[in-house]
Amino acid sequence: MEKNEKQPEINLDSGPPKKTKKKFFECRSSWLVMGFILVILVLVLATIGGAARGINDRVSLAETQAAPRVQSQLESARTDIDEGRYDVALSRLDWILDEMSTFISEDELAEVGQLYSQTLLLISSYNTPTPQPSATPTEPAFTPTPDLRGVEEMFDSAMLHITNGEWEQALQTLQALREKDITFRPVRVDGMLYVALRNRGLQKILAEGSLEPGIYDLTLAEQFAPLDSRAEGLRTWARLYLTGASYWGVDWAQVVYYFEQVYPHLPNLRDGTFMTATERFRIGAIEYGSQLAAAGEFCLAQEYFDRAMAIADDPVARPTAQWVAEICWEEQNPPAPPEPEAPTPTPTPTLTPEGGEPTPSPTAETDEGE
Repeated sequence: MEKNEKQPEINLDSGPPKKTKKKFFECRSSWLVMGFILVILVLVLATIGGAARGINDRVSLAETQAAPRVQSQLESARTDIDEGRYDVALSRLDWILDEMSTFISEDELAEVGQLYSQTLLLISSYNTPTPQPSATPTEPAFTPTPDLRGVEEMFDSAMLHITNGEWEQALQTLQALREKDITFRPVRVDGMLYVALRNRGLQKILAEGSLEPGIYDLTLAEQFAPLDSRAEGLRTWARLYLTGASYWGVDWAQVVYYFEQVYPHLPNLRDGTFMTATERFRIGAIEYGSQLAAAGEFCLAQEYFDRAMAIADDPVARPTAQWVAEICWEEQNPPAPPEPEAPTPTPTPTLTPEGGEPTPSPTAETDEGE
């Protein structure tokens, strides 16, 4: 060995050489752990998917089995309504809402709600008389106090008010219930709101003479269910009344046109002036008849005077009505024209022989003798 060859230097203070630490993914055991985790993840996902599929299958089966039961109860409820068993029909609809609400379609739910409203309306109509037009004002509605009861108690209270025909109290209770819990029995509450608004609207129109507020109540009720024929007809007559009253003193022809449609159906319908539809037509017919007479249409004027007088005699309008009737009779029965006089014949002379006097004709002789 040459002297110039260098020996490797050994550092005695550094200790034994350090091992290099491998990364996680470079270890064989790490792949085993990852594979185990992956298998568990796949099993968990498969379990969740299978459970979801099983739930969907069970829900689908439940819906399939629920559909005929719901339709059967709906048909039975319709039969009960037609035969007057309203409480039984209501219990069937309650069962559908309680037991099958998660399985019925939106169309079926809407049908249940409509039948529920109809049944409640029939129950309320059976228990309370239909309001009639009245000429006396009703007492103003009382101011409600905050309702601190629970929603279940409020619901029962509202149902009791509807059964007793207390529409104002029912609406106040239902409004407080909705403010407290809007999701509580929504179909039933909608049906109760429909009945209360519909009947309060009829009461305002017929008993109180508050036509516009009554029409507004019926319009609100229509948002929950279609109006029945009676409520729809009453709303139509009330609108005609208001339209005819808007022409009062301005256009008597329009007044007569509108009120002659209203008073045969609702003779005592009135507004805040306490003037009935019959009285408005009577006065309008007299005023319109006077206008026609001034325009020279006496026979048409007599027709309206006669219609007004058939409702009630009017001493002030009677002389005008008699004068119009006389002129109309003269127009319909003119005097016969005088017969022309017969012409007087003139005598014609006849020729005589020469030297003699003319001999009058026989006609002339007859005339002279007469």
